[in-house]
Order: sequence, then structure tokens, then C-alpha cells
Amino acid sequence: MSRLDELFHKLLSGSCTQQEKQELYALLATPDHDADLQRLLDEAIVSDTSGKPVDDGRANEILSIILQAQARPAKRRSLYRILRIPAAAAAVLALAYFGIRELRQPSSTKAVAVSPTAVQDILPAAEGAILTLGDGHSIPLDSQSQGVIARQGGATVKLSGGALAYDNVQTGEATFNTLTTPRGRVFRVTLPDGSGVWLNAASSLRYPTRFDKSDRTVELHGEAYFEITPMANKPFRVKAGGKTEVLVLGTRFNVSAYGNDAQIAATLLQGKVAVNQKVLQPGEQAQVEGTALRVLKADTLQVTAWRNGMFNFENADIREVMNQLERWYDIDVVYENGVPPLRFGGKMERGLSLQQITRILAISDVHCRLEGRKLIITP
Repeated sequence: MSRLDELFHKLLSGSCTQQEKQELYALLATPDHDADLQRLLDEAIVSDTSGKPVDDGRANEILSIILQAQARPAKRRSLYRILRIPAAAAAVLALAYFGIRELRQPSSTKAVAVSPTAVQDILPAAEGAILTLGDGHSIPLDSQSQGVIARQGGATVKLSGGALAYDNVQTGEATFNTLTTPRGRVFRVTLPDGSGVWLNAASSLRYPTRFDKSDRTVELHGEAYFEITPMANKPFRVKAGGKTEVLVLGTRFNVSAYGNDAQIAATLLQGKVAVNQKVLQPGEQAQVEGTALRVLKADTLQVTAWRNGMFNFENADIREVMNQLERWYDIDVVYENGVPPLRFGGKMERGLSLQQITRILAISDVHCRLEGRKLIITP
């Protein structure tokens, strides 16, 4: 067994030391081992030494190392075909395989991908938000220390464990707060009733500092994942996008109501909700477009991928993909010559930098260049 084989298999088994990873990286970064690398990745895509699919963590670790290799002009290749491999880990490995193979080959195809050294890289979203109090005063939470940050309507507002929380008060006049995540930021809040809300990038949630005796209503623009504390005779309501109401009776669910998406989608994971009076069962999604409402079986793993630190692009068109990238990296996407008719499959970690994402896109039929914070999709 060669040294490359030995190090690669140690990486797959999780026994590779940091020093050995650096040694493996040095071997992968040169084109001398292309044939062996292709063979190893082919084997890894099929199975590991136990005959089971490679797990996501190990696949992503391999991908993160391979993405560090020096990029050369890439041939055009369909990302859909690359990622349409049944196992998620195999999909990541296949992507890495095609990426390193094609990026290292000289090609007559004009290279229009972003050069890794030509622009400053853009990092993925981080925790951060802006809290707007009832009196209009705004507090940037990125720079606040842990502990009490405000007192509102008889409630004490504090940061604890990187999340916003409210003391559960029963007296005092309630006022409304708004939690806003800019593009490139995510945040979590525990509402006065103990319910947890995870706010995706470019979203806002308006809620009272104390819920009244008969109702709990919040207003959402953007996307959020909810875990609601059950309360008898006190339903929880989400007004999404200003026109859709989700009535909740103790549950876990996700609502996506971005202004630039074609529809509002509410997906039930556990419990019971009614969307515009239409009751959903766990695993179902209600899609609202204008006055029309339809209910279908949901891919709950895809819906909640953002909550678990992943992009899941299964069967997504390029506009859906780019909308997510805009919000996550705080960029603007421009289509230089129309929107390419592409659909995607597979998933990627949301912890990748934009430079790594553009390398992956360059392997497909999606070529681009970055000008400041504007990502231009080229023919």
C-alpha cells in the first residue's frame, strides 16, 4: 500500500492525525498523484472498508481538504449529474472527485470562474442580529456582552448562551420588540412563553414582551424554525409575510416567507398546525401563492437543512439556489445573460466560504465572477 493510500484510508477511518492530514494535503495538491486520487475517490464513493456508505462528516472532511488544492481552468460539467448520487456522503465525494480532476486538467474551455487569488473571500453567515425595542431604540446584538441588555414592558431582556431571552413576567404593560437578522446573520430567541425560534438570514420577527391571556401572536418576514411551548386555550399564531396565518397548538414547524420567493411555505414536523384554516399532518407542507393553497408531502430534511448547518439543493432551480446564497453570504446575484435553465441536487455545508462555493459552481454549468459583493452569473 502506498503512503497516499495509507493516509487516505486513515482519513476515512477517522484515525488521521493533524500532521498526517497535512502530509495528505501536500500529496493531493500536486498532479503527480491524480490517477491514485481518482482511484481512491472512486472506491470511497462506493463504500468504505466496512462496505457501508461514507458518512457525511468524513465526506465533508475530505472535501474541505481537496478544496484547498490549487485551482486551474475548469471544464463545464453539470452539477446536477455530479450530485445526483443516492448517498449524501457519496454526493460530496463525487463532487470532490470531479472537482480535483477537472480543476487540474488543462482545458480549451474558457475559464470564467472566480480566481481564488483575484478577490477577497467572503465568509459564510455568523450569529448576529438587531433588536428593535418598543421605543424604536435599536441594539446590535453582535457586539453586546452576555447578561441584561434592556428592560421592556416589565420584562428583562438578556443575552444568554448567544441567544436572546425574556423573563416570563405576568405584570406590566406589554410592548413589541422586533428581532432582525441582516443578510449574512442568524440568531435565536426564547420568547416570553418559553417557545424557541431560530431566525434564518434576512428575516425579522415581531413579538410582544408579554403574551396576553388568550392569544400568542408573532409576525414573521423571512424564515424561522419554531419549537412552541404548548398552552391550553392559548394558541400560538404566526402571521407570515403579512398574508398567511399559521395557527399552532404545541408543535415544531418551519415557515419560509421571503419576499423574493414565489410562495410562502409552512412545514409541520411535529404536532398540529392550521395554515389559513387548512389543518396539516406531520410531514406535510402548505404552500401559499396569492390566494391559492396546496398541501403536499414535504422533504423535512431539506426544509430544516439550514437549521442543521447545511444547504440542501435537491431539485432546486438556479434562482432558488442563488436566493439562498444571497442571504447567506450577503451578496447580490446578477444574471448577465438570462437565468440558466439548471436544476440542482445534493447538499453542501453552509460553513463553506463563497470562494469554495464558486469553485463548486465552476465544475457545473454555472460560471461567475465576483465584483465587490456582486456575484455575476455569466454564460
